[in-house]
Amino acid sequence: MVEKNNKLGFVVAGLLLGILMASMDNTIVVTAMGTIVGDLGGLENFVWVISAYMVAEMAGMPIFGKLSDMYGRKRFFIFGLIVFMIGSALCGTAENITQLGIYRAIQGIGGGALVPIAFTIVFDIFPPEKRGKMGGLFGAVFGLSSIFGPLLGAYITDYISWH
Repeated sequence: MVEKNNKLGFVVAGLLLGILMASMDNTIVVTAMGTIVGDLGGLENFVWVISAYMVAEMAGMPIFGKLSDMYGRKRFFIFGLIVFMIGSALCGTAENITQLGIYRAIQGIGGGALVPIAFTIVFDIFPPEKRGKMGGLFGAVFGLSSIFGPLLGAYITDYISWH
């Protein structure tokens, strides 16, 4: 029983981390947007840096939800993590605002897999009487990302570099 609970704890922690990354990403970028546009130029296209992520994420959610139903949740959750991390790394290499928008769309594809699959996994592994509590925990991550994302974005922009 202890081994099962430990494994369940790791699963929940991994799911929470994935949700946190996907939800915090936009709040970090919004805070850093002035610096990014100043470095890359392209003021007329900066809205795509945010919009590309959101459009790709929203488009990916039903697709990856269905694919995870058909071929397995773990496979597509890991796919989402990998694509999200690749998109994040690419964003740091962007040389202009158009590239950054494209790389953010790649991140959004990963985020589109992470969010729905994480919630679905919770419903798969917890009995009905615990799902509300877990849903609240996962929902709280979105609130935390709204608080800590801008702080982290400001810190990174001011003291490290958005690249």
